[in-house]
Amino acid sequence: MSDNPTDPADYQDLSERVAAPGAELYVELVGPTSAPTVYYLHGGPGYGAHSFRELVGDDLARWLVVYADMRGGGRSFSDDGRGTDPDTLADDVPVVLDALGLGSAVLLAHGFGALVAVRAALAAPERVTGLVLVNPWLSLPMLAQRLLRTAEAVVDPHDAGHGAGDPIAEDAPAEPFASGAGAADAAFRLMNPKVLFDTLQFPNQAARLHLEHVDAEALSGPQEHDEADTVWEREALSSLRELAAGGKRVVVIAGELDGTSYPEQVEAALEGLPGALYSGLGTGHYPWLDDPEAFMATLEAALEYVAVS
Repeated sequence: MSDNPTDPADYQDLSERVAAPGAELYVELVGPTSAPTVYYLHGGPGYGAHSFRELVGDDLARWLVVYADMRGGGRSFSDDGRGTDPDTLADDVPVVLDALGLGSAVLLAHGFGALVAVRAALAAPERVTGLVLVNPWLSLPMLAQRLLRTAEAVVDPHDAGHGAGDPIAEDAPAEPFASGAGAADAAFRLMNPKVLFDTLQFPNQAARLHLEHVDAEALSGPQEHDEADTVWEREALSSLRELAAGGKRVVVIAGELDGTSYPEQVEAALEGLPGALYSGLGTGHYPWLDDPEAFMATLEAALEYVAVS
């Protein structure tokens, strides 16, 4: 790594559009060319990398960082409707690395991006140095059940105090759903999806408003918010033992106030990856908003650890 990572002779900041099968991907590459590469896999599906770079990028100046909007989200486009398929999104990772002339990278994944990261590490292990999973979603069926339990606890559909405009179903489901899609659909009938996720992910409203302000500044592509039902059946938990057997270094960073990931998803990840390191923070789904100093110190240590091949 360069002694002066911000030396203009060693530093680049470029944006490109990368052609992938059935998609056009918006990609930014930022940092010292001599530094280890970090590939950021954002949450979603249908989100983008803009807000993470805007809020955290200056603190990652020691690393060569790939900020790539996944197909169908952010500033990327999908022609084939596969913007929510984790395997397809994982296949895009080596395509982007090839287009940028990069060999391998640490995968830094947030939320839904963790599912994609595991798939990418198994599909092309030679391209992945290690993984840092932040508030991982590794089982969408598990998340769907958590959403439903939360919606049922928060909303009483027979409460006469609700206003006429509240997005509440006439009756709550009587028993757990066997499928993730069924549970998610039931949860979203009980509560508006954004309100439900906000309830679980943000410890305070200031963080939510801050993120929404940064998101509003981004140029947006189609952003496939209407996920195919099949996405709620996808999981990577069954693949974790295979990943662990491959010897990849993994760090799990969890905001312990994030109801979408902690504790179920985190516990399942650590059970499947017995060699993974774990760090818990008193934050929500976006720890870089709630406690930037603690998160960046933890993230830097995690990247240093997994970047050792």
